[in-house]
Amino acid sequence: AYSRAWLLFMERTRPVKKLDFPAALSKGCVKTNMATQAEQEETQAQSRTDASSPSPESSLSWCLIQLNKSISRVDAAPGAEPKPSREADKRLRAGQWRALVAIRTHHIKGGSSRIGRYQAQGGLPPLLAILHRPESSRKVLDLTLSILANCCTEKETRAEVRDAQHGEVRRLGGVSLIVEVLKRHASVETVENRAARALGNLAMDPEGSAQIHSAGGVPPLLLCLSLSSSPSSPPSPSIVPAPPPAASSSTLERAQSAARALFYLSDTPSNRLSLLSQGALPALALFLASEYPLGLRRTCLRALHELTRGCGAECAREVSVSGVLSHLGPLASGDGGGVLEELSLKTLANLCSQGCLRPLVGSMGIIQKFTEEAKKDPLKSSVLFKALCLCCKEAVNRAKVKESGGLEVLIHFLSTYQNHPLTRLAILACVDFVYDEAALEQLQELGLVPLLVRRLVDLAQGDDFKMDAGLSASLQSWLLSEGFISSEVELMKSPCSSDADLGSPHSTWSSSYSSSPSSSSSSPPLSSDVSSSPAQQKPVSSPSARSRTCRLSVSASPACPCPQSTPGTSTTQPKPSVSPCKVSSPPRKRARTASLSSSASRLTLVSLDAPPAIPKTPVYQHPYHPEPWAPESPILLLLSRFSHGTDPSAALVTAPVFSALLYYLTQHREPSGRCCRMLVRISCNLNCLQPLVRTGAVALIRHRLCLRERGPGETDRQSDRMKAKIRQLGHGLLNNLRVQSETGFGSGVLTHIILSGSESDKLHCVLCLPLIISNRVLLKKLLLDSGGLISALEPLVCLDGAEDEDGGADKCKSFLSAWICPREQVCASSYQSLYASLLVGCLSSLLVGSKFMLDRREGPGILEKLQHLDSDSSSYPCPYQTSIHDLNFLLDDGSLLPASRGVVSGEVGVAEVESEYFRALLRGRFDEAQRSSGDSVHIRDVSRGMLLPVLHYLHGCRMTGDGAGRCLVLSSLVSGGLMGHTVFQKTPLAEVMMGASRFLVPGLQRTAEDLCVSVLSCLASEVEAPCPSKPQKCHPAPNTVDEDGALLSVLPQAYWFSQRFSYSRLGSSCLSILLRPQLPPSVSSDCLLRLVRQADSIESLRQDLLSLATTALS
Repeated sequence: AYSRAWLLFMERTRPVKKLDFPAALSKGCVKTNMATQAEQEETQAQSRTDASSPSPESSLSWCLIQLNKSISRVDAAPGAEPKPSREADKRLRAGQWRALVAIRTHHIKGGSSRIGRYQAQGGLPPLLAILHRPESSRKVLDLTLSILANCCTEKETRAEVRDAQHGEVRRLGGVSLIVEVLKRHASVETVENRAARALGNLAMDPEGSAQIHSAGGVPPLLLCLSLSSSPSSPPSPSIVPAPPPAASSSTLERAQSAARALFYLSDTPSNRLSLLSQGALPALALFLASEYPLGLRRTCLRALHELTRGCGAECAREVSVSGVLSHLGPLASGDGGGVLEELSLKTLANLCSQGCLRPLVGSMGIIQKFTEEAKKDPLKSSVLFKALCLCCKEAVNRAKVKESGGLEVLIHFLSTYQNHPLTRLAILACVDFVYDEAALEQLQELGLVPLLVRRLVDLAQGDDFKMDAGLSASLQSWLLSEGFISSEVELMKSPCSSDADLGSPHSTWSSSYSSSPSSSSSSPPLSSDVSSSPAQQKPVSSPSARSRTCRLSVSASPACPCPQSTPGTSTTQPKPSVSPCKVSSPPRKRARTASLSSSASRLTLVSLDAPPAIPKTPVYQHPYHPEPWAPESPILLLLSRFSHGTDPSAALVTAPVFSALLYYLTQHREPSGRCCRMLVRISCNLNCLQPLVRTGAVALIRHRLCLRERGPGETDRQSDRMKAKIRQLGHGLLNNLRVQSETGFGSGVLTHIILSGSESDKLHCVLCLPLIISNRVLLKKLLLDSGGLISALEPLVCLDGAEDEDGGADKCKSFLSAWICPREQVCASSYQSLYASLLVGCLSSLLVGSKFMLDRREGPGILEKLQHLDSDSSSYPCPYQTSIHDLNFLLDDGSLLPASRGVVSGEVGVAEVESEYFRALLRGRFDEAQRSSGDSVHIRDVSRGMLLPVLHYLHGCRMTGDGAGRCLVLSSLVSGGLMGHTVFQKTPLAEVMMGASRFLVPGLQRTAEDLCVSVLSCLASEVEAPCPSKPQKCHPAPNTVDEDGALLSVLPQAYWFSQRFSYSRLGSSCLSILLRPQLPPSVSSDCLLRLVRQADSIESLRQDLLSLATTALS
């Protein structure tokens, strides 16, 4: 008794917390401890009655027993036991009420642990059973629904209510029971309020939302949004509601609970479409007026914001007839406070997805607000930034975007967030200004072109799968924005599309492409299956249905961007293949005649037995552009528009921009024809000639397009057919520039650059001149007389790789840094390789048609002749061996080489074959001349291979001839002169040349030099075009496996040898072989790099190249 009295005292003296019901509900999932006045009085009366006995309500088990007892007595079969008396029934109902009060006020209070304990002990089935009984009183239903709503704040409880598998409830389910209660008590505001709150909590899970839609819970919730006490039907979706009457607090609480439930029920496109078709939007718009409480307005605005996500044709029609814009405009302007202003702006941003609503939104002055919010942080205000981009589609809104500073916002976003998914949408917004000259000029001044080409390089490097995913999202957004489909659920069989609604309240992660359009104005032809109209779509009823593919609803109006078959034909004509360099002129833009209201009503059902096969690389087609609409198409469209200007050189003819365009042409698998036409347009513009030459673009055109040289990190992804077209484009661009350069204007421009240009301008101009000037007189004037070629050869020092005092490496880097694309892969070797390739291209163009090219034709022929004579040399006696030897030469290794004193000293024989060295040694005043014939003459620092061929030659042996003078020693040099060692200096032929040079035998020097030049020329010929049918082969370089490696190994060493031992003809021949146009460019540039690094003197190399060019131009 004492404990009972103490509990009664605590119950009476406990302060009751007053809860702001609207504000609490507006925060989402909450538990309310509000009870009606009648409930409080009933509880206090019951407590006073039982004050004399111990309180059993503190036990949860007793409460559950009371609930189950009352339920089992009521649900007992008729005739099973006698009917209880009125007094017993009264006691059961009193016990039930006491249990419900205890559960509501004590057992589920204190957080999720209390609710979990209540659920674990089986407390939910009795509650559902009470809801299942039609005879339950209003107070019992109020208390039961309040307990159930509070329990449904936990995820596990919501799952058990959805999957109710107890008794009679199994047939209906917990969600259906609540909906039935809501329908049965449509005029009882307290029951409606608690039922709506319970449904709102259950709708927090996607499965619960689907069950509520399937159970028909939306119409009774819409009835809760009516201000009348006993509405008979929900408001019509196309009728503007009447002015609101005065409403009580309970009515407003009921409306707020229903609005909150609708917020969670708008979780998928199909569910949003279902709500729109049942009139949810005008019902919610009713409570945006200023006379309603702030919490209710905020809750309704949240629901409207979610309901308009991915705004389609049906949503736009509801917005236009409901008058909601008249409320959203003032709220977005700040009339309702910061919270309502933000939600209103986001709701209006959702409405900007539809083209018919954007002019109305712009007329309210909201574009200025979009711009201001996007300036603060575009990522946090991504929805507003999307709306700002979409508002650029209409001319009336574009003017407001410019006035509000929207162009600066677009450029700032592109420069700050280069790889963000919204970047494509920002570029599309810039495309909308493509015919606005003032806007284009402003965009150019803000730096749009460098941002576009940087994005172009990223797309050329990107993965095709990611590109296709972006195209699918762009198609979906374009169809939504233009009204061809009502919601995303109608779009099916779209490659790389996501079925989950990434923008719903239940989404656990965010995506770049939410249900509201994130990019627009790109659309492929619609070739998917189609299904029924949006009005016939059923809401999603299960979680599996969310991931199930659906069909596409295609409008039959002329505004549909899909291709139409011509009359008289039974099949659709296939699209013609589009060449990347030659594309037909774009057709005139088709007029859109279908209105928004009629597009959704005219839907044709097309039945296909099987879905069409999706190609591996689908070709997307924009409705207003004849070419495939790829991710880079908006970028190229803008760049092409800039190229139509009178002087586009300031924007397009810069090193970064031009190198990016060439990179796109050579790295993209299927480059667009618009890029090709743009380059042709630039090459034909006289105003662009000087910038093209100053920046070195001409040389790079040949390097990248004609020779197909790849940069660091680049891969070969194009087909042979595409490579041929790109190569043809490069030759066409050079021809256009050649025509301009050989006019009086062009000659004056080139002369001006050489005479008064900067150091980098002169370098770039010299590298370009041989490619675009065929007049050798003009070339000699510009390259030699004006000193242009000398300045172009100065950066050769940067190829050495060593530290230089003049800073040649830095000069090379500063001259060519902008030509390496992409910039992340730039290194010192990249600069060196590029400069070597461009210099080789320049000099090789000078040598075309000169006498140095004769070596290419004569070299292999001479070697074949020598090899033919070598095969018969063994049948003739050797003159050296048949001579009478009266003198011995002693070498450092102790070996003796016999010789005839008279022959060696020149006393016997012809004068042109004598050796000045031996003549002075053996016939002069040296001690060796006074020795007797039996003494040996010591020759120091000479090998046998250096002296023996000289002695053979002095005794009359020859490599060529008519048989009498040939011997095996000299003729063996023809077949194996470069074999035996890995270093050229130690080969037999090199030893002969060193011996002939030391002992001053000019005839042998010329013969050995001719043979070496012939061998090198033969190696170069095999690199150019190896012919397997040839019976003879040149000497391979030592330990090499292919012709390229042989030439790369031998040629630089041979040039170093020519510098060291003064074989000038061999040196010039090495350079002329190196500069042959027929050699692969990679081999020539690698040879030059090795040659510079192995050369004795780079200054001598400069002089040799200069003399080579002088001889070629003379």
